[in-house]
Amino acid sequence: MKFLVGMRNLKTALAVFICIIISQLLQLEYPFYAVIATIIAMENSVTNSYTVGKNRMMGTLVGAAIGFVFAWIDPHSAVYSAIGIVIVIYICNLLKWNKSISIASIVFLAIMLNLRPGESPFLYGMHRVADTLIGISVAVLVNYLVFPPDHERSMEQMRSVLRKHLTKLAHELLREGGTIHISPLKKDMANLEKAYETYASEFHLKKNKQQMLEHLEQEIDVYHNTYSHMRMIRLLTDELPTHHHWDLPEQHHSHLMAQLPLDISSQQIIYNYHVSCILQEMSTLGLLIPSHIAQPFSSSST
Repeated sequence: MKFLVGMRNLKTALAVFICIIISQLLQLEYPFYAVIATIIAMENSVTNSYTVGKNRMMGTLVGAAIGFVFAWIDPHSAVYSAIGIVIVIYICNLLKWNKSISIASIVFLAIMLNLRPGESPFLYGMHRVADTLIGISVAVLVNYLVFPPDHERSMEQMRSVLRKHLTKLAHELLREGGTIHISPLKKDMANLEKAYETYASEFHLKKNKQQMLEHLEQEIDVYHNTYSHMRMIRLLTDELPTHHHWDLPEQHHSHLMAQLPLDISSQQIIYNYHVSCILQEMSTLGLLIPSHIAQPFSSSST
């Protein structure tokens, strides 16, 4: 088994190194907070790093503001700490900053519980804000400048895998007249959609890729359509349900209705319709069309 050190791993280490150096140069009292911020903000894309960093920054500001008020009243108080947490969470929910709740609570408690006698709650809170800002900035810049994630390449790899598997399974399905498991395609489509969404979120960095994104979005729709027709062939050619299946919840009955006995002529029409749709979608995708197509409901089978 090979254990490879990924680029995100190395970039996180570089960001930590830079944060510590900056903390030493600025003589920060608690470099730990800057380092934590940069680790959390190091994501798989520049946009995600910015988004996570923004959420952490907003939470830090809320926690620091509420922490200043309650620490000024009575630091280290268990009662005020509990009341303050309620207010911090309420404000984050009110502002719809749900992803900032955890860090806001942590910063609030850091001020309430770590404040030393005679230390200014305001300055302590501002230092936490500055630490967080440094950590986030380092993470975003390192992610953007040092081997930025190549989402376009990842997307093309996922697309290539899906096209290959779709071609293979479609050929097997039509050659056998059904009976081929096509569920692996769902995972391939999900992987491509995830890669597409990640790349699309970086669009502000690559504005000239709009046409390509629109084309790929349309292509993903064709993949889904093809899979739906392939699935209908599977349902049509699967074994008919037994009576005890009707004990299933009512919402499943429509699924079972599709498997009720039909006359040979109707089955043939439905089967041929979905076959023609699959062939049309494959042609649209530029995939190799199957040369042999089985006819499981032909009159000769009776």
